[in-house]
Amino acid sequence: MEFKRARTEEQKRQRLEGIVRTVDDLLDRYPYREITMAMVADELGFSRANLGHYVKTKEEMFLLLYLHDLEGLHAELAQMTASDDRVVAEDGDAVGRGIEELSGRLAAACARHRNVGRIGALLSAIIETNIDVDRLTACKRTMRELAEDGARLLAARFPFLASGDAAELVMVLVNHVAGLYPGTHPVTIQQEALRRASFEDAARDFESALRRFLVVQLNGYRALSQRS
Repeated sequence: MEFKRARTEEQKRQRLEGIVRTVDDLLDRYPYREITMAMVADELGFSRANLGHYVKTKEEMFLLLYLHDLEGLHAELAQMTASDDRVVAEDGDAVGRGIEELSGRLAAACARHRNVGRIGALLSAIIETNIDVDRLTACKRTMRELAEDGARLLAARFPFLASGDAAELVMVLVNHVAGLYPGTHPVTIQQEALRRASFEDAARDFESALRRFLVVQLNGYRALSQRS
């Protein structure tokens, strides 16, 4: 099939979406280190040079995939907070139920948008080190905007969360997901090492572990607000 370069913004958006889907699919089949620009181009049916019209490096492709899932996670957070009434601070039982419910739903959403974890684990040390600074800056602006709005949504849901605490919680959550995901999804060599070391109980379920983490964090902020 003859390659036709995207001419409109809509065509470019569709081409980038295709690239993101392809990278996501390849990451299901191969480890990050084995995936190349040439592999992605081959899967899409055009040349490495043509792929370069849209993304310059392998790392840029993975950053786009990370942002795709981060935006999807934010959209789900907006939906789940919009559908709930604001928890009344004085109603202790309602606050507790609200924390448990939102923690479970948010953990499930993080599991669905798995690239926040599996790519987040590679973000600072690998992926962000080989990208044009202007493109990385644009991505960082998007991350900041999503984090700020996510904090606003959480603070609106739970009145015990001050704006600064909500912002801190969002960053702690993103960083925790990036650390938790690889630990709860060990690759073959890690599974074998855990088995040999009789340390298999160390492997945890990602969603349940994250739900518990969120419950602990939110109740911690709640306790701090009651002390101040």
